[in-house]
Amino acid sequence: MIKKLEILGMELDNHTVREAMAHMEGFLSTTVMNTVEAVSMEMLVKAQADDFLKECIEGLDLAIISDKEILKAAGETSSQRMRETVEHAFLKEFMKRASRNGWTFYLLGDTGGQIEALQGFLHEDYNKIKIVGAYALADCTGDYDAVINEINIAEPDVILSVIATPGQECFLKENKEKFNAKIWYGLGADYAAKKGVSEVAGFAKRLFHKGMMHGMLLRYNKKDE
Repeated sequence: MIKKLEILGMELDNHTVREAMAHMEGFLSTTVMNTVEAVSMEMLVKAQADDFLKECIEGLDLAIISDKEILKAAGETSSQRMRETVEHAFLKEFMKRASRNGWTFYLLGDTGGQIEALQGFLHEDYNKIKIVGAYALADCTGDYDAVINEINIAEPDVILSVIATPGQECFLKENKEKFNAKIWYGLGADYAAKKGVSEVAGFAKRLFHKGMMHGMLLRYNKKDE
């Protein structure tokens, strides 16, 4: 199995769930906040027109591939990795271990609606995890120092973020060193299974980005030649 995938001029981590969890547990014993994000095909598409975002993705302490099309495009043929990615196995294992070990979480999003959706998802699927606070950046009237202070006072082990890309990466770039948490975990937009109309919309969106990715790969490979 390939440990580093190369795609569109970028390198991404390609760890099994067990390997990624070993990294996460190591992060909990450090004195600085480590950045972890679920990386989707949509993010890679955006990064092709945004060098800052591209740098941020490559600079993550741990990238969790959340889209099987990335594995396919990068030539990863492991059935284990494909299955783990499709089933969101890392998120499930992380939450299971967090519940067992009593890790604490602070929820962070762009809007109150995002926070409510995340709380609903966690309550339904992972109701034993410990949430010590939540904040929507839209409610912040000044700079973000007040938000950061509130999070640090709560002393979470993990900041669970659903801030949209590239806003999340900009926020981290400016404020990462101010946090006392051990892990920043960006869940991305597809952390929960979609239902009804939203599922159809999500499928159409994935087809759109799959087509864009295919075109970008062709152009990138031609450029290398």
